[in-house]
Amino acid sequence: MLFKQWNDFTEPRHHIDAPLDDNEDLGSLKYEALPKVELVKDLDISAYKRAIITTKVFRSLFPGNLNNGTIVSTFRITWSIGNKEESLYRDDFQLREESLRKGNEKVLEFPVIQIDSETVVISVAEDFMHVPPIALNLLSQQIAKLFSKPLDIIVLGASDRIEEVKNLAFKTSKPKNDLNSLIPPEFLTNFIASVVTQLVLGNIPFRGFIAPSEGPSGYEKLSLEAMDTLIVKCWSEFALGDKDTYFKECHRNWKLNGTAMGAHAGLYL
Repeated sequence: MLFKQWNDFTEPRHHIDAPLDDNEDLGSLKYEALPKVELVKDLDISAYKRAIITTKVFRSLFPGNLNNGTIVSTFRITWSIGNKEESLYRDDFQLREESLRKGNEKVLEFPVIQIDSETVVISVAEDFMHVPPIALNLLSQQIAKLFSKPLDIIVLGASDRIEEVKNLAFKTSKPKNDLNSLIPPEFLTNFIASVVTQLVLGNIPFRGFIAPSEGPSGYEKLSLEAMDTLIVKCWSEFALGDKDTYFKECHRNWKLNGTAMGAHAGLYL
């Protein structure tokens, strides 16, 4: 009598796709658990007057402030990747001994930085290749909850759907400057769009500036005109030291980190 090895799946004659795992639900797109977002350390946000929400593209607007600031708390995002169940068999391949569920846990942290006695900054590093969008969406929900108390919230973001720096405001007085407002069909995407949505849903007033950009999420490029406009507005808004020194440091940092259009440019053949 010949005993053949058997498995849990019937191999098709013309094999195209790999066999499906037992724990996969074909009727649902929710295969893995949702990422977990937590504020590592309790933070009394009422002790501050201003909160700035932005991405790493705009870190150059705070030369020295973010590096020399104080981390008062941290948002931590945790999620599982490559989660898969594997079976262990005896040497004769006849009986399954046990099942192991293997997977890796990925952790991402975004600090809440105090740059002066009245201001905190959250700068989120977007990476469309390694950070799932749902993780940043859940982070936006937690940020909106943290900033639900009366606070001057300023959002700095980018959009490839505009050609000049524009104002963005919700339930606040119209900014007194020469910039136009963001209006349809112009729109936002990615993390900034998510956090703005959560603030609007929470009926939380905010204002900010949206700059024109090119490139994928997390790797946007800004024109020199947009950079100059942002530098002028942020210097007058936040009073970040001597004007000439601030301008030079912002331009220097933007060129060093490759955010300026033309920086580290290559030749496409």
